[in-house]
Formats: sequence, C-alpha cells, structure tokens
Amino acid sequence: MRAVTGGGPSPGPRDGALRITLAGWTVALELEEEALAGPLRRVFGAFLAPEAVAADARLVMRMPSVPSAPPAVQELPRLEPGDSGTLRVEGAGYSALLSADRRHADVTGSGRFAVENLIKVMLASALAKRGGLLVHGVGLVHEGRAALFVGHSGAGKSTLGGLWREAGGEVLADELVAVWPVANGEWRVAGTPWNVPIRTAEATLVALGTLGWDAASRWEAQGAGEVARVLLLNALLPEPTPAGRGALIGAAGRVLSSVETARLVFARDASAAGVVRSRLA
Repeated sequence: MRAVTGGGPSPGPRDGALRITLAGWTVALELEEEALAGPLRRVFGAFLAPEAVAADARLVMRMPSVPSAPPAVQELPRLEPGDSGTLRVEGAGYSALLSADRRHADVTGSGRFAVENLIKVMLASALAKRGGLLVHGVGLVHEGRAALFVGHSGAGKSTLGGLWREAGGEVLADELVAVWPVANGEWRVAGTPWNVPIRTAEATLVALGTLGWDAASRWEAQGAGEVARVLLLNALLPEPTPAGRGALIGAAGRVLSSVETARLVFARDASAAGVVRSRLA
C-alpha cells in the first residue's frame, strides 16, 4: 500500500489503496500508517474488494503530528455538522472531516478503531442516500429470506445468533446489518464484518421484529409502531441534523410498512431456530 504524503487529498484513490465493499458500497483507504494494513485486512478479510473495483468513497488517514497512546476505552464517535454541509467526527484519538456528499473523509489519528468507526459513519450515510438504514441487530437467513431482530443490549441478539448457527443457519451479522430498498418494492439486507467475520450473501428481508425471553419459543404478531420504537433506538443516525433524522424516520417507516413485523419470544434451546425457520420457509 502506498503511503499518504502531506498536503490535501488526492483527486482519487491511489494505486494499491485497500478497498472494502459493504452492502454494495466500496470505500478505498489511503493510510499513512502502513502498519494498519495488516490488522484491517484481518478485520475486513471477507469484505475486501479487488483494486479493479471502482470506489464509491475514499478515506484518507494521516498520523497526528504528536503521537499519543491508544485510548484505553473506545467510545462512540461524536458527530457535528460543519461548514457548507460537511460533517465533523470526533472520537478517542482521532478527528475527521467528511465532505458534503459524504464520499470523502480526511482523518487525523491512528489505530484501526478510527478507521472502523469512520467506515460505519460513511456506510450509514451511503445507506441513507438509498433510503436505507444501518441497524444494530441480528440478521438470520434461510434460503435467501431474512429476518432482522433488534433490541437493547441483553435482549438476546447474540444468543439467538448462536442458536441459529448451532442449527446450521446463516447469520448475516450480529452487530450491524445494512438494510435498503430495491426497485421491485422489496428490501435487501447485508451483513458487515463486526462480530461475524465471514461474508454471507445478501438476502431479501421479509420480517423485522423485537425479542423476548420465555420457556417456550413462539412467533407473535407485533404492531409496526411498537417495532418502530425499538428500531429507531438501534439504527445509526447518518448525521445529527433535521435531514438526517428525517431520513432515519422515513426509512424506518417505509421498511416497517413493507415487511412483516413480529416479536420472537424464545427459549435458550433449539426450538428458537425452529420457530424462525418455519416463518422463513
């Protein structure tokens, strides 16, 4: 990978720039800290794209003028509107400026977490432009059809994902799931590398729901309004502006009016996977 030199960003990705494709969106990385290439290849291994793939966005990361120790605790990035439609992103050990079209990020910092967090912000913005969302949840796939479940920490997302894997099912993602509409009125979902390093094929979203615990697993109908309250708490806001909030609420409303909404109440055993599989069959 070629190192980034001083001065402003180049007009396009440099030869050899690392490329990553998530949900059909490709970002090219130009890293001054060349030692980052190895860790990033391990994190994004199944999502790396060939150099021949055209990039939709570019992230340029330069080392800070005064090196600092990596933060002991990672924190969520802070987003703030900048001048002329730009977006400022601040986090532990890094700062970034995203262009008004969100296709260019100039980052000062070090470490892979800065890169990962900026990619999440840029991906959320790219999905919003398509009318989609980046959602904290667990996506389960059966024969090309998917169910996405959302909930607070401890609601059972990771447990459900584990039970689904044990039953031989495919898990799209167990942290961030990309969701977006397509021309035929359907919604597509795709996984990301966080918590599920393998890449599963995109699927058609047919159900979106919440989770609950009980001794007997069952699938319950749940109103779109009830699911919306949980979904909006677990979707990444593309930017802290009225337009960003409007895009988030609009996308949530459209997807919930297009797919089945439900509540999966499940036990910590194989019956949970059986209930989901029967609904996706």
